[in-house]
Amino acid sequence: MQYFTYGQESYVSKPTQQRVVDIILDKAQVALQKANYSEANDLIDGAIEIAKDSTIYAEAQLVKLSYYNQTGQLQKAQTTIDQLAHSFDQTSTDYAKFLLLKSEFFMNSNLLKEAEIAISETQIILAQARDTDMSSILQLQRAELDLKVKNYSKAKETLEQLLPTLINSKQFYAAAKAQLDLFRVTSITGEYLISKDYLIQSIRLSEKYDFNTLLKDSYLLYSELLKEEEEFEKSITYLERYTVIYNEETTAAQNTASINEFNKLIKENKALTVSNNEKTQKLKGNDASYILLCIFITLLSLLALSLFKNNKLRAKSNQVLEVKNSALIDERDRAKDATKIKTDFLSTITHELRTPMYAVTGLTHLLLEKDPRNDQKEHLETLQSSGEYLLSLIDNILDFNKLEANKVELETIPFDLHKRVNDICSSLKGQATDRNNNLHIHYDDSIPSRLQGDPVKISQILINLIGNAIKFTKDGDIQIRVHKANNRTGKCLINFEIEDNGKGISEEKQTAIFENFTQEGSSTTREYGGTGLGLAIVKNLVTLMGGDIHLKSKVNGGSKFSFEVWFELPDSNKFYDENQHLDISENKRTNPTTTETNINNVLKTPANNTANSSTKMDENKLQKPETAKEGVLNEKQATPTELSNKKILIVEDNKINQMITRKILEGKNFSCEVANNGEEAVQAAKSKKYDLILMDIHMPIKDGKQATIEIRTFDREIPIIALTAVTINESEKEFYQIGFDDIIPKPFKMDEFFEKIQKAFTNYEVL
Repeated sequence: MQYFTYGQESYVSKPTQQRVVDIILDKAQVALQKANYSEANDLIDGAIEIAKDSTIYAEAQLVKLSYYNQTGQLQKAQTTIDQLAHSFDQTSTDYAKFLLLKSEFFMNSNLLKEAEIAISETQIILAQARDTDMSSILQLQRAELDLKVKNYSKAKETLEQLLPTLINSKQFYAAAKAQLDLFRVTSITGEYLISKDYLIQSIRLSEKYDFNTLLKDSYLLYSELLKEEEEFEKSITYLERYTVIYNEETTAAQNTASINEFNKLIKENKALTVSNNEKTQKLKGNDASYILLCIFITLLSLLALSLFKNNKLRAKSNQVLEVKNSALIDERDRAKDATKIKTDFLSTITHELRTPMYAVTGLTHLLLEKDPRNDQKEHLETLQSSGEYLLSLIDNILDFNKLEANKVELETIPFDLHKRVNDICSSLKGQATDRNNNLHIHYDDSIPSRLQGDPVKISQILINLIGNAIKFTKDGDIQIRVHKANNRTGKCLINFEIEDNGKGISEEKQTAIFENFTQEGSSTTREYGGTGLGLAIVKNLVTLMGGDIHLKSKVNGGSKFSFEVWFELPDSNKFYDENQHLDISENKRTNPTTTETNINNVLKTPANNTANSSTKMDENKLQKPETAKEGVLNEKQATPTELSNKKILIVEDNKINQMITRKILEGKNFSCEVANNGEEAVQAAKSKKYDLILMDIHMPIKDGKQATIEIRTFDREIPIIALTAVTINESEKEFYQIGFDDIIPKPFKMDEFFEKIQKAFTNYEVL
């Protein structure tokens, strides 16, 4: 049995008394974690009263010291420390608890050297006692001390190693506190993504167990973080949650202080009453009633003054929070207005740019079809290349605008990743050949033949990364590696790597390279062109898909971009088999090996294939319901007579676009008619039989959507293809739901244009 000395007498603990006090103190600790200070104070005082004549009196005083530390009553904490200084065996775990509370007091008082001494003494005791739970609390306190003395790397290392131990040992309050400390450390060191994750984890754990003492700080920090990210509505929500806990805590603390003051006054009143009784006996009761009345009035005055002060402080706090709320709401509204103006402007300007660009690309195509002289052909090809570059720029701006406006939604559809990678590399072969580069595909054959995800977004990421590698590499090799990194039931983690041996990126520029409108330098922009949006779009898309992109590079040593994405594993029997259309024969995947392909030697790029056309065709196959029109095309070329029998209605309000589209189609021996708006298109479709309708969307009188809806009421068979510049306000799903069979973005590439017309006619190959 353990003995200790308090004052001049020795006491022995009683088992029953020990159990009762332990239960009360456990409840007090829970109340402290929930910031129920009034309840905690009552429980601790009750435990102290029960234990005042036993050995566990000092243990109850330890909890009281914890209460003083947490509520900021430093003077009372100092007094309690002095009282307990000689109450424990200096080799016991109780003394270690005392030292930890003492170091916490020193840190609250900013006496960091004294705190370090107390922590070191605790470490010596616990090294012999082997109490793992207390050792964890010791490490947490040491990490907090390192944080205070700005030793951030050591604090972070300690906390990261400690966090799993705290969770496994179910020390959830300490775990939530460690996560909050990790947020503070990683915020200071600039690791913002990790930092935010730690804060969210701390909030979740604290909400689960009602750790209001931690939630108050966490909500305020998260509100400020959301404000910086311009998520003003969520910021206000968490500020309001902070306000609720702050008010409750303030009220509880003030009520506790008032009750303590009131109890003190009652004790003083009792003492005065005793003194008054003695005086009354001496004075034979002549002035007793007068003295009691004065005491009563004094007590009421003090209580009223205390309540008035508390209400005044609370009103002031509410006023400050209301001002902050109002400022946040104003900032949110201004940010929303600015974002809407910018989004509308970018959508409008990019949409309007497509009309003259259609004239440029269309007329260039027509002139190239007329067998120009060699010198003319060179100029026309340069004009065509410039037009394609401008289209790429417009597409990048639209993609950037969609991502910034949070209008991008991920599709979840089945696709063949192997075929998609091959198609992308095949379409980029021409660019690689122009710069004398070789493309090498390393594809892991253990990857399932069918994955479920967003193939269009994956294509967009790979086209940007491989295109960048080609652009910044000359006479080199570009490695495209696709490997299975992990798998679990129903899911597969795929790792993508794109590595080149080109000019590389300097270390100081690697962090900023993923920011909007950022390139390595002005010389890079002059030499290679581009807007600096490609990698920013890639990073946003990878993040949207739940991954993170990494870069390793050195100057003149090449660059390697890598990222990982989880895909679902669908039931492959339920989906359309794209492999039947592959030009490359593939071996059955039976062993988890990696197939290496040199794209320059194996893949043969069709004359009418581009990155956009292959990507768009796959997208349409997957997004549209399969109809009777889709199938294997006749390999036999159509005769001019057969094509001339095909009647196409061109619905377009722009006269230049009418002329260009008509001449392009008549150059392929189609018979064409023109409608100037949706109303004319409906009347024409009612009066004549057409084999295909090419429908513009934005037109006066009746737009393309309204016209298509009306045509579908009396003709559900005729193919209708939308010719439009798809903006962030227009959804491709909406087009298919309305009744369009396909979509061709304007200005269109000729290969894609004729592919989709060919698809509509089913049995003819347009050459």
